[in-house]
Amino acid sequence: MTSVAMIGLGRMGGPMAINVINAGFEVSVFDVSHEATSSFSTLNARIAASPSDAALGADVVCIVVFNDEQTTEVLAGRDGVLHSLQPGSVIAIHSTIAPETLRSLTLTASATGVHVIDAGISGGEPGAAAGTLLTMVGGETEAVRLAMPTLEAFSKEVIHAGDLGTGLALKLARNATGYICMSAIHEAMQIASASGVPLDVLQHTISETGVFEQALSPFLLGGPSPLSDTDTGSMRELLTHLCALAEKDLDQALALAEELAEDVPVTRATRLSFRHVARL
Repeated sequence: MTSVAMIGLGRMGGPMAINVINAGFEVSVFDVSHEATSSFSTLNARIAASPSDAALGADVVCIVVFNDEQTTEVLAGRDGVLHSLQPGSVIAIHSTIAPETLRSLTLTASATGVHVIDAGISGGEPGAAAGTLLTMVGGETEAVRLAMPTLEAFSKEVIHAGDLGTGLALKLARNATGYICMSAIHEAMQIASASGVPLDVLQHTISETGVFEQALSPFLLGGPSPLSDTDTGSMRELLTHLCALAEKDLDQALALAEELAEDVPVTRATRLSFRHVARL
């Protein structure tokens, strides 16, 4: 039976650990908060005294802590998991940490024969509780294969994006998309509301008329690579038309926002950069 250590039992890690327990794994848990660990006393898990203790005999260690400093301490600190892990075991870092921290910790772990994968998670507390997180993984194929059954215990989908760091990059890019869209929608609400348009009508219009499908069009238009100097065909003509249309619409939106005295910095930045979007 695969032995799993779950370290960090907060709003995300706690429910994730419960799903791993319910999936039938042999589980040890650790958190600096006694309150967090006490709820596991009635579950089929061993409550460990330290990260090193939790990782004793573990095949897979899942780290779900807050930041780089905590991740480093759990992995390589005085009572870190590397003091007890056997060669060939896998550490899955679910925390969103800096790429340089990830690379440094991976080098430290590899010196002991331990594999590290980055395994960003998305879906919030409801997803963690329901076992329906989207888990985005970067790392060596064999390490990901070994960790996969554990990851699947709390995930609706596990995406192996590529080499180490790609799971983190995928999560950051995905999250940036969401926040940018939130900012754009907020500005749309400003313009519509100040013009007297009911917000429920705006919401219906955005959701029913293909706005988000339009936002995904760069995937259909060749991605981020610039057009080559020799590309004078239909793609360049299409992108030129798209850019002219977009700049006209954005100019008009900005003019309306100015008339309404609404500050729309995301719209303004989009107007300034849309030729880059169109690869022109």
